[in-house]
Amino acid sequence: MRLRHLEDLMLGTRFSCGGFSLSRAEIIAFASRFDPQPFHLDEEAAQATYFKGLCASGIHTQAAALGCVIRTLSDIAVIAGGSLDQARFHVPVRPDTRYEVEAWWHEARPSASNPARGVASVRGIVRAAAGPVVIEFGVTYVIARRPA
Repeated sequence: MRLRHLEDLMLGTRFSCGGFSLSRAEIIAFASRFDPQPFHLDEEAAQATYFKGLCASGIHTQAAALGCVIRTLSDIAVIAGGSLDQARFHVPVRPDTRYEVEAWWHEARPSASNPARGVASVRGIVRAAAGPVVIEFGVTYVIARRPA
């Protein structure tokens, strides 16, 4: 596979990253370990909360979305992740619902300190089929520049 480099990124071009769904068991297992709040752990308790039902942790949902992005960008010469940012959670992510991820290159620039690499940011959205945007997110990567 030929890797694409910083110079090959097309800013603004949207790309589908596939999708994901999270089962009740996955939501509860993740929350039990990392985000133990009633609306992530127990269907009955969740009914009495703002969310009116079991929903996935925002951190869990963002991880699922980023997994889709990372698999889609497997042909990019990524050196490392730089940051997660711009996370906005608009609608609860429910069990056993299919969500689709769409992303685009938002910004790309050469490194000021190392001419062999640069920094590029991806913006993305998650939505259920024909539904509103559930999550907006951003991630920044350190990416190799094309070898001379």
